[in-house]
Amino acid sequence: MLYCQHCKKRIDEDLVFCPKCGEVLVEEDTKRQVFELQGEVEEAKDRANMYIISAVVLVTLGMVGGSVLFVSSSLLGLFGIVFVCLGIGCTAAAYRYEHKARSLKSQLSRCD
Repeated sequence: MLYCQHCKKRIDEDLVFCPKCGEVLVEEDTKRQVFELQGEVEEAKDRANMYIISAVVLVTLGMVGGSVLFVSSSLLGLFGIVFVCLGIGCTAAAYRYEHKARSLKSQLSRCD
C-alpha cells in the first residue's frame, strides 16, 4: 500500500487520483514532452532557414533577372517584380517560424 503525498491517506497502487483530496498520483512524462518540444523547435528553425534561403534566392533572381529582362522588353521585366514579392513573402514566413521557435523555446524552459 502507498500513501498520498498530499493528504497522507492510504491508497492503492493503481489509482491515478487520490480519492480523498483529488491529488494527481501519476507523474507526467516530462522527458517525452521535452523531447517533443525540442523536435518542434528544431523543425521550426529548419523551416525558417529554408524560407530565408528561398527569400534571398528569389529577391536576387528578381532583381538581376528583372533588370536584364526590363532592358530587353518592358513586359518581361515585370517577372522580376513577382520574384521580389515572392521573396518578401518568404521573409514573412521565415519570421513566423522564428517566432514559433522562440515561443516553443520558452515553453521548453518552463519544463526544465
